[in-house]
Amino acid sequence: MRLKMKNTIINILRILFCIIFASMAIFVFFNPKKTQTNILKAVLSNSKEDTTLVNLSNKHSGRFNVIFESEDMFNADAAQKEFLQLTDKSSLQADIAAGEKIADILEVYKTHHKKLLSQKTRTELKNNNYELIKKESLERLYNPMSISLLPLEEDPFMLFSDYLSMLSQKNTGDLYEIDGKYYTILKLTLKKDISLSPTLLNLEMPKIINTKEKIEQKYKDTKIYLTGSPVHTYYASSKSMKEINLICLLSSLFIILICKFYFRSFKLLLPIMLSLSLGMLCGYLLTSIFFDSIHILTFVFSSTLIGICVDYSLHYFAHDNDIKLIFKSLTMSMLTTVCAFLILMFSSIELLKQISVFTSGGLFCVYLFVVLFYPILCKNIKPSPANFDIFTPFNKVPQKIKIISASVFMLIACTGLFKISFNDSITDMYRPPKFLANAEALYNKLNKNNSSPLFLLITGNNLQEILETEETATKNLDQNSFTALSKFLPSIKQQKENNLLINSLYQKELNNYASFLPENIRNNLLNTPDEQEYLTYEKLKLPVLKDFMADDNTSMIIIQNETHQKLKNTQNNKNLKFIDLKNDISNKIKNCRTSCLKLILPAVLILFAVLSAIYKPKNASKIMLPSILAGFFVIGILSLFNRQINLFHILALFLIAGFSLDYSIFRYNSTKNNTVSHLKSNWAVLISCATTVFSFFLLSITSFRLISSLGFILSLGLTSSYILSLVLIPEPSAPSPKASDNI
Repeated sequence: MRLKMKNTIINILRILFCIIFASMAIFVFFNPKKTQTNILKAVLSNSKEDTTLVNLSNKHSGRFNVIFESEDMFNADAAQKEFLQLTDKSSLQADIAAGEKIADILEVYKTHHKKLLSQKTRTELKNNNYELIKKESLERLYNPMSISLLPLEEDPFMLFSDYLSMLSQKNTGDLYEIDGKYYTILKLTLKKDISLSPTLLNLEMPKIINTKEKIEQKYKDTKIYLTGSPVHTYYASSKSMKEINLICLLSSLFIILICKFYFRSFKLLLPIMLSLSLGMLCGYLLTSIFFDSIHILTFVFSSTLIGICVDYSLHYFAHDNDIKLIFKSLTMSMLTTVCAFLILMFSSIELLKQISVFTSGGLFCVYLFVVLFYPILCKNIKPSPANFDIFTPFNKVPQKIKIISASVFMLIACTGLFKISFNDSITDMYRPPKFLANAEALYNKLNKNNSSPLFLLITGNNLQEILETEETATKNLDQNSFTALSKFLPSIKQQKENNLLINSLYQKELNNYASFLPENIRNNLLNTPDEQEYLTYEKLKLPVLKDFMADDNTSMIIIQNETHQKLKNTQNNKNLKFIDLKNDISNKIKNCRTSCLKLILPAVLILFAVLSAIYKPKNASKIMLPSILAGFFVIGILSLFNRQINLFHILALFLIAGFSLDYSIFRYNSTKNNTVSHLKSNWAVLISCATTVFSFFLLSITSFRLISSLGFILSLGLTSSYILSLVLIPEPSAPSPKASDNI
């Protein structure tokens, strides 16, 4: 009767498993989620402040640059024009197109020229430095290189030319010469839907790269470099997908070899692959349900499920398909590992939360599948484990020698703790390929930009309030040290003041200065009433203006490093907010690392409480000690070899505890009985460790530093924890010869 009821409960659980899984699959099918490739999204949270950082860094996410290098200036120019001609105009546009509208923009500026002044001239007029104004005006007038964009009859002091010179910057199509080589830069912008979609980006970027190769073949002496966010995103995502496929392939081959080497059967592969597939799918479904998008690095990390989830199957088959024999150990293993991953949910980093949900869900799904379905699916699968014992040589070593040896290695590693140092720089998370890094360095050299930009955010209730705040904040700055919306579009308040300043200059100095003009022209200038219309955002229609708006109520001033401190010391306005992308993001990472360090002790105490409830405190300490020592070991080794510790090394300590506790739990349970199952358990633990370590080792050689940091420390930590478990949880007395013969 009891057995029948137990079977009924198990059947109900199987049905519920299928219903819940199918429901999740249907929901995600009708609500598919996009794949996220933005690097910053991997390391920042969804808070308002972090969202601002991401938005600023993504302000030009669709923009990239094509640099043409040649020893012949005509070839550089010709290559650029042909490249532009071959680009797909439906998917991107060149900033040079703005040049086609320059005539219209100038006409708008000319109409309002008596309301426009450079900041330098404006200051001089306010201080009544008329003699200096006249001197500078004459210099412009008689300078053979000077161009007057308005007739002298309309602008005798050439103040309009002075204003435009303040705005002049290097633009697309300008020619640079460095070390005997000529360069031109073509600035292109992908449509927003393309730049934000990895699928569309992966379709468009190959076309651009193909065009680049065609031009280089035609112009043999010309080299073309690509820079910008879309280029990095394309190469990073493409490489990540290749790495995912390679890791999955190698991990799968490793499992196949184990099945052949130890179990001597390939029949196990079908249920193992089925359980892994369901685990991966379940992880994806849960992540899709709980998050708006899934970061591509979540998929990279999730490939380690192959090494982790296969453990449950290996233990099942290693113990003669007897789920009762390993149910307690299997359940405790699942709980400790899932708890370790769920701790990542307390992190503020989006990527780690996704990894937490994906991996925890996948692990739990595989556990349920093994416990509920293996007994009926694997009835006819009877593997024949290898009958040799590779543990005997290790077991023959006296326990005292093992402990002394382990202590020596631990002491050597822990000496590194005295030279521990941390690295919270965002640049440590992603390092571009050498050819992209060189291209970015060349672009910065051409633009004389050797530092990351700093932003001053200006908030206001309307555009005019924003412009007035900008003008107040920057009035004492060198005009070459910042770029702002108000430089291109003065506030109406300032336009009125400019108009009064110019009229005052005319009234006091025009007749004396402009004797080269007929008297009637001078009289017209003095007596012609000013237009009451002012230059506005809608009239100007300058494409660059939208780049200065973070949102409808916030503009951003781009400033140089040396200007930052000056502004910070002199301004005290609640409407101003300084953003230093590089340092602010690094500070966010540092705060997160500090928070994670504070979580280590509570995490250890929680795991200790769970284990104590099952195994008693003394035995729980014995089970946890290898994992704790492994954590000290890996941090000490990294520091000993001058490797700086980053956030993801700290987070890996949680995972080491979750994964490696499995080895201690299975080993402790197996030592409680002196039977043949002890040897089988040893093999199962060894194979489990080998598959997991192999998966993480593959991650450690991936190109993305964030993931490789986790992979390296986990592979090292799990290996050391396994070895320490062999030392600290000693073998029971050797099995009898009769039992050994039956293996």
